[in-house]
Amino acid sequence: MKTRIPVLIGAVVLMFAVSCSTVIQTQKTYPPEILLPADTNRIVFVNFFDYTVPEYIKDNQEITYMKSVRGFMGGLKAGLSTDPTVRFTVADTLSRRKTVTLMQDSSFRDTIIAVCSRYNANLMIALDSIQIWLDEDLITDEDNSTTSEYYLNSANYVTLYSADGTDIDRSIAKRSKFYKSRPAFFLGLLTFTPSLGKAANDVAGLSEGAGRDYAGRFYPFTENVSLELYSGKVFEATNSLIASGKYVEAVEPLRQLTSSPDIKIARKADHNLSVLYEIMENRRSAERIQSEFNKNKAIGNRQ
Repeated sequence: MKTRIPVLIGAVVLMFAVSCSTVIQTQKTYPPEILLPADTNRIVFVNFFDYTVPEYIKDNQEITYMKSVRGFMGGLKAGLSTDPTVRFTVADTLSRRKTVTLMQDSSFRDTIIAVCSRYNANLMIALDSIQIWLDEDLITDEDNSTTSEYYLNSANYVTLYSADGTDIDRSIAKRSKFYKSRPAFFLGLLTFTPSLGKAANDVAGLSEGAGRDYAGRFYPFTENVSLELYSGKVFEATNSLIASGKYVEAVEPLRQLTSSPDIKIARKADHNLSVLYEIMENRRSAERIQSEFNKNKAIGNRQ
């Protein structure tokens, strides 16, 4: 899973000596997962999932689903609040009687258009459905005592619409966490499953994180990448240059080492040179992705 962190154009390189090699922690940047037209900075949110209707949702669980909706909405708001060009509006946190069948009907498009028009929005983020459940793992220790470990899961099914009712993207924003453990009896045949009705606050936290994750899909993001350089006395100078961010200065010395009569040194130098090229390409790619994103945003702000 990719970890979303702020994009740093200057590649961050950290080095850790391990035996005869050095581990490089650098970053690779990716474009937004959801590409939007330039003129889309007014976003309205609607929850179309009526959690009071499904029979599988018990009365004491409705508060859990309500907090899940609010958590997801709060995560969206927090994630988008870092972008001053975006105006985020909440239209409805519980739109009654909007079933999946109704949302698939062609007439539902008129609902999208009407809401976007009312709130002067050019995008709608619609929460179509929510699933909340517990997974159970049975753990038996060396004394043959069995414990049930429960993991709480939240899945938010989301559709992104344009103002004319066209669905741009459909996706799932998920989060999970270890919830609690309980003794299990008779080799796990008898367990006492925790109540979802009492997990409201935990679910809210999961959904908030999922909302932030979803908001992050509109922006470039990076992941940490571990690369490995050969070390040793012959590579001290070039590795020092790479650690200092002086990538261009390190290229020629490494090229010369690839022609070393010592086959092992030549092979290691060739590897280090390829790693250096990868770091340089990641940096150029980050600059290009961020530049294109900023350009697209600037066009949208003028419209």
